[in-house]
Amino acid sequence: MVHVILSGGSGRRLWPLSREHFPKQFLKLYAGQSLFALTLARLKNQEARFLVVCNEAHYFHSLEEITQANLENRTHFLLESASKNTMNSLILAALACDLDEILVVSPTDHLMDIEPFHEALNLALKQAQENQIVFFGVAKEPSSQYGFIECSEVTNGVAKVLGFIEKPSRLEINQCMARAHGDFYINSGIFVFKASVFLKECAKYVPSMLKACEKVYNEARCLPLIIRCTNMQDLQEGSVDTLLWQRCTNLYLVPLRANWQDVGHFTSLQASLPPSDMQGNTCHNSTLLAKNSSSNYIYSTPDKLVCLLGLTNCVIADTKDALLVASKDHLDSLKDLVEEVGKKNADLLKTYPLEYRPWGSFEVLLERPFFKVKLLEITPHKRLSLQRHKYRSEHWVVVEGVASVIIDSRSFKVLTNESVFIKQGQIHRLGNDTDNPLKILEVQCGTCLDESDIERLEDDYKRI
Repeated sequence: MVHVILSGGSGRRLWPLSREHFPKQFLKLYAGQSLFALTLARLKNQEARFLVVCNEAHYFHSLEEITQANLENRTHFLLESASKNTMNSLILAALACDLDEILVVSPTDHLMDIEPFHEALNLALKQAQENQIVFFGVAKEPSSQYGFIECSEVTNGVAKVLGFIEKPSRLEINQCMARAHGDFYINSGIFVFKASVFLKECAKYVPSMLKACEKVYNEARCLPLIIRCTNMQDLQEGSVDTLLWQRCTNLYLVPLRANWQDVGHFTSLQASLPPSDMQGNTCHNSTLLAKNSSSNYIYSTPDKLVCLLGLTNCVIADTKDALLVASKDHLDSLKDLVEEVGKKNADLLKTYPLEYRPWGSFEVLLERPFFKVKLLEITPHKRLSLQRHKYRSEHWVVVEGVASVIIDSRSFKVLTNESVFIKQGQIHRLGNDTDNPLKILEVQCGTCLDESDIERLEDDYKRI
């Protein structure tokens, strides 16, 4: 059995919390845990290997989650050079598995109870052994927020899939309910099938996409535990729901009775969290003082006092570089607003002031023409690449810990409250050889201060 973890998307319905380079599944919103971590916790106790399918830009975020879950020895990564939706992702995942292996496909933005999930999974695995493709369906009132599945009556825990309806209007829901021959379930996006069965269906219904993905897979760069699919730019984009599932006949459904939630937008995010007060307000990271205010969701940068007065049914999302204030009644228009933001400042959709790297993280504290100030945190026993810059110099001040520094041919230690200067063109490296955190205040000065002015000469993380 292989747990295929689909970790894609940019999460624009949760902007500005979620960005292209740091999407919602990595946000630590649940007592310091992310949706990705909770997905792994739900699956890790089973004897199975993992295949994480993600964009190249999300590899180190995903690797950190896998490492924290102690699953690095059971996990392979399939890295996509371009986002081409679920049809291509699942074909590539199936090609990366043995034909007789059963794939359990899970998104990374869902919450659910663990025991009922495993009960449904055990039943689905039995059906998959019989060469059936199995969906997990959630018994909720049909909604325009989700696609849903019409199926026969459930017998011995399983139902035959009769059809699909993608995010229907209220009129379509009423029409479907009136003519229904069975039951309706929300499509959870969790699938179970043999690789051989899935690829056979692809050969029947999407042969050109299968052939194109086979070419991409055969040209992929294969490293230990990593498959890099680098030539995806010409693949046809498409969803497995519309391109394949709606045409297949070998589909079955197992009801999932596990308090399932799809955390895809601010309303569902708030519903997945306990309220901060008796008025139904929910506040992240800070202390809330609310007067005559109810049913609001507030995400704040840490350690602020958030005060509300006479505010109802709103979303306030405050990050270091963007502030969203919105009525929940207008959240359907958030996508349009985000597109306008992208036209004014594309970086606000892509990057976050706090960015994670395989060696730790950095936060941009101040940026102006010709200089930038960062706070670097280097994980114990990690180091940055051996590198040099053509267009900038750097000043490092150690504010916590002991830094191991290389500049040209010299290697030395820099203690707390000490500093070092790196000239343009000098070869240098920064590391943390201790068991304790290392924090560096870095001031960059020059004409090019972005990541393009890094020439890596050696790298522990194969980024050369």
